[in-house]
Amino acid sequence: MRIAPNEIAFDVDGVVADTFHLFVEKAQREYGYRFEYEDITEYDFMKVLDMDVEASDAIIQTLLDHPLESGLLPISGAVEVLTRLSLLAPLHFVTARPQKEPILEWVEHHLPEVDRNLIRLDVTGVHTEKIPVLLEKGFKYFVEDRLETCPLLVQNGITPILFEQPWNKKPHPYPVVRDWEDISRLIDWP
Repeated sequence: MRIAPNEIAFDVDGVVADTFHLFVEKAQREYGYRFEYEDITEYDFMKVLDMDVEASDAIIQTLLDHPLESGLLPISGAVEVLTRLSLLAPLHFVTARPQKEPILEWVEHHLPEVDRNLIRLDVTGVHTEKIPVLLEKGFKYFVEDRLETCPLLVQNGITPILFEQPWNKKPHPYPVVRDWEDISRLIDWP
């Protein structure tokens, strides 16, 4: 698989942003929970974590409203690959987050060498609404960490590239990347 730089888009949380590591860290530090990152074996993590809904909601709201201030970091290698990719095509991010400004500010902050005009971010509010955005913009590939979104991508002619996480290790037929080095190997660099 060789992917042209203008044919790929990226999810944010769990692909570019290391959101779930920070979630676990906050749950441990601020609420005293003892679970680990690897314990999140379902995307709908409340099914597998013994955690109070109010605590979970409070952490999630902080990460949604204040990703930069909360200390959310990029996944290792993301900044380097995305910066290099931006020299060939605009960067496109499609996220199920409900608000654009906080996460756009976060992306721009963590990609300081990327021209702001080359960063495109769409927020959909729900996972299923990513598909119309990707179709409208003509993307052929989408890097996603939510396994349940992959069949919808395939049904619409988009190749999912699953970013491996503890919650998406069930058997599936989709291409997998383990890190940003794997993503870089898929890009058709000139």
